[in-house]
Amino acid sequence: MAASIVSGTQAATIDTEHTLSTQASAGSYVLSVDLNNLALGDVVILRVKIKVGSGGTTREVLSNTFSNPQGQPVVQSIPVASPHEAIFTLEQVEGAGRSFSWEVISL
Repeated sequence: MAASIVSGTQAATIDTEHTLSTQASAGSYVLSVDLNNLALGDVVILRVKIKVGSGGTTREVLSNTFSNPQGQPVVQSIPVASPHEAIFTLEQVEGAGRSFSWEVISL
């Protein structure tokens, strides 16, 4: 059963990778972001990072880039399973800094 773990709104600073959430509990997670505020010329990168092994280094497992206004503005990552740690980030690399509503969902 899906459940919201944490949510918020991130005001993006251009070329700054903002950590939206760090989940230290084992689970399968989905990042959901509302990109409705994207305008022509805006580019946003959403990333998910996990650890492989309890003593491992956190590394990127998923990255999606979105640009310009979206026909379907709510986007979700594929489910990411992590027994150790999952980090969800947002980085706006082009355009004017926008604010984005987001949510991490546990499956």
